[in-house]
Amino acid sequence: MPPLSAPLTNRGPRLSDLAFDRLAEAIVDGTLPPGELLRDRVLATQLGVSRMPIREALQRLERCHLVETAASRFTRVTVFTPELVAAGIEYAGFLFASSMRMSVIRMTDEQHARAVTLLDELVAAETEHQYLSATGAVYRFAMATAGNEVLGRRSDVWYMFSCAARALPAGELVDRIGRDAGRLRDAVAARDADAAEAALRRMHGIV
Repeated sequence: MPPLSAPLTNRGPRLSDLAFDRLAEAIVDGTLPPGELLRDRVLATQLGVSRMPIREALQRLERCHLVETAASRFTRVTVFTPELVAAGIEYAGFLFASSMRMSVIRMTDEQHARAVTLLDELVAAETEHQYLSATGAVYRFAMATAGNEVLGRRSDVWYMFSCAARALPAGELVDRIGRDAGRLRDAVAARDADAAEAALRRMHGIV
């Protein structure tokens, strides 16, 4: 992903979608830290676009809780409270588990082989950064291969989960994912959709 300061170019996706992805990435990687004030005029100048796509992107960011707004007062990067972290991880778990179930049922043989490879990388992860990166690859792949166009466009949920996961106490993300990563890998390898969904739900604390 280009840096936040690189101008956007309209070659395919809408400028508001490009702005959303650029800003979401900047929030996830800390370029725009929690509590940072966001001004549409400044962002529009920085990204080389008009204020309209920036405003649309900020509205979408607010809907997925990456941005919080107080009318006539401020628009800023969300400060994740423990309650919002728990809610975000739980919500993402429901969506990702359903996506994984659909993907396991519908994926082609080639996609199945790729899914197992991605899960092998998740099982082999050691650091928190590696776990988050590998988890992202698995979840994005599941949503893309679920055979549902709407799910395939829900990148906003991944961004929200990433922020929530980074706000967890040190080591908790590794514990959450590590306990069931092997079970998820074996379930997908066996094309067991029920077991894959159950393993992913446990990873998100859903019982």
